Amino acid sequence: MPAQFDRLSDAESHRQVGATLGHAAGRVSGGRRRTVFALAGLASVAVVVSLAAPSALAGNSPAATVAAAPTGVNDAAKAMPVKSKPAATSNDDVGEAGTSTPTKKATSSTATKASTSNNAPIPATESSYAKNIPAYPPDGRHGRRIVYSKALMHVWIVNSKDKVIRDYPVTGRWDRPAKGTYHVYSMSTDTMNEHSKVTFQHMVRFAWGFNDTSASIGFHSIPIYYADNPERGAKKGDRMTSKYELGLPVASGGCVRQDDADAEFLYRFAEIGDLVVVLPTAN
Repeated sequence: MPAQFDRLSDAESHRQVGATLGHAAGRVSGGRRRTVFALAGLASVAVVVSLAAPSALAGNSPAATVAAAPTGVNDAAKAMPVKSKPAATSNDDVGEAGTSTPTKKATSSTATKASTSNNAPIPATESSYAKNIPAYPPDGRHGRRIVYSKALMHVWIVNSKDKVIRDYPVTGRWDRPAKGTYHVYSMSTDTMNEHSKVTFQHMVRFAWGFNDTSASIGFHSIPIYYADNPERGAKKGDRMTSKYELGLPVASGGCVRQDDADAEFLYRFAEIGDLVVVLPTAN
């Protein structure tokens, strides 16, 4: 097992974290407003003091930090500690405001790109990619959100200006998570599944498993085996699924697997409390 990964002491502490985060999500927006007013007040005090004694303030520039939320687990895995998320002035236009993440959409070379045609979307199957994927998510909502279509195996990231800033194919399952609305409750840069012997990055959790509340569901990169797994015929360093399978409903767990670049982009965009919309399968 990789030495950099730790675990929570037990599943019960994880369930308690998940329960408290659910209540905290609704207060995220209010907390942001209070933070803005508080910073504005501090800025006013700083101006007065600088006029009185400018030399005393030289070089005193406070550094802002952002603490990530407690982590959960994925696919019945043990929970990993959350790494600090880089501080930013705004996550609303990630990739469009000078960040290191490119704005170009990363799509599988064999998957159908988003279409502006009026033809009805054709759902994906286990052996064929979806067709006529709309450029704007067909969820009937507006505003900042992350939309995941299980029928099309596709994700749209929409900012507060109602603009799709990225969309791409993913690999998931038809039967989970259930259709509906969720909220991001936990994030971590590195996570692992000890049973499957895989690690994955940029985990954004938003749902829970059906029968086991200790298993969380989220978006993350394609898992990579950190050790041989004879049960699955996998060698250390193999990917659990290939990039060519992005866009197909062939995942074994409940999470949503993404290309590495897309996983990092969503992680930089997402904030605790963000709305996640899961659209149903075709059946």
